[in-house]
Amino acid sequence: MLITQISVYLENIKGTLRSLTKTLAENNIDMLALSIADTTNFGIVRIVVRENDIDSAIKALRDNGFVAKTNHVIGIAVPNQPAGLDKALAVIEENNVSIEYMYSLNYIIGNNALMVLRLNAQDMTKDEIAKMLRDNEITTISQEDVNKL
Repeated sequence: MLITQISVYLENIKGTLRSLTKTLAENNIDMLALSIADTTNFGIVRIVVRENDIDSAIKALRDNGFVAKTNHVIGIAVPNQPAGLDKALAVIEENNVSIEYMYSLNYIIGNNALMVLRLNAQDMTKDEIAKMLRDNEITTISQEDVNKL
């Protein structure tokens, strides 16, 4: 129940983000989610795409000089209403799981907002964390769910 995320390292200079988006556009790759974190000298762009676009996105980015890699993150669907996210965050906190980062997908399923989370627990794998969420009635979304968006 994990989602593949593409992380791209960018120099923190004018035009690099546009170069990334242009590369993906020229290869007909639809970004379903985008997050940018920056530091003084570089930024990390995190992107979620449909599964059939992952390999071509990585190839296109690398062919155009970007440093890109994939990793796995957890996706959840939370009610799109006040306190919808709070319940999931409470479960995460109560189970001693740390949130490294979080961002939203640009889509909803039903009345649920979709979130991407990088979670970490010293005594649990990502799959075990996803199971813990489901066991606590937090809806997880899979790469297959993302592919349908």
